[in-house]
Amino acid sequence: MNTEFCVFLDAGHGGIDPHTGKYVTAPSKQFEHTSGSFHNGRWFYEGVWNRILTDRVAQKLDSLHINYIKVYHDYVDLSLSYRVDAANWYDRYYKKTLYISNHSNASGSGKARGFEVYTSPGTTTSDKVAEAYFKHVESLFGNTISYRQDRSDGDPDREAKFYVLRRTSMSAILGEHLFFDNLEDASFLMLDETVERFAEAQVRTIIEFWKSI
Repeated sequence: MNTEFCVFLDAGHGGIDPHTGKYVTAPSKQFEHTSGSFHNGRWFYEGVWNRILTDRVAQKLDSLHINYIKVYHDYVDLSLSYRVDAANWYDRYYKKTLYISNHSNASGSGKARGFEVYTSPGTTTSDKVAEAYFKHVESLFGNTISYRQDRSDGDPDREAKFYVLRRTSMSAILGEHLFFDNLEDASFLMLDETVERFAEAQVRTIIEFWKSI
């Protein structure tokens, strides 16, 4: 067992139950667009997309022989406390760890767009991770997407008291990858190249964090 480093991967919300064919986190994390083709006709399912991205990150980490543990289920929407407790339990066995939670956003109006990354309030070790992820996303996407950031404290991450950021015992970031209730952002998220670029940015961030140990 290599105990040097491990990444805890979290895909927000639930997926599609293979027994029923239904999206388990309806109706709060889905949106029906007026046009386009998404996960179920015009319906975009956030939890499904979160899993597509996070599974791609896991595949890349496999190829690099970097330790990771998935704290999410294939489709069940596990509680926040379960996911965090799992990461915190395994954390004791590794010298250095990192928690990444993947999401896509929704504004309710369908007008907001853009990528953003969150850390817990205050100055923490997570800030540098979030800054690195933002940098790699900018490098890989350029001006093809818009960016939402808070530079008031000198870095681009936004701060929030999200459970997975406050209660984890390791550095933790939460990415909001565009807005799934915006037609242009949602359509862009459905492209395999978009998933690949976000996954690549995330893996580069993980490697950068690992090398900083």
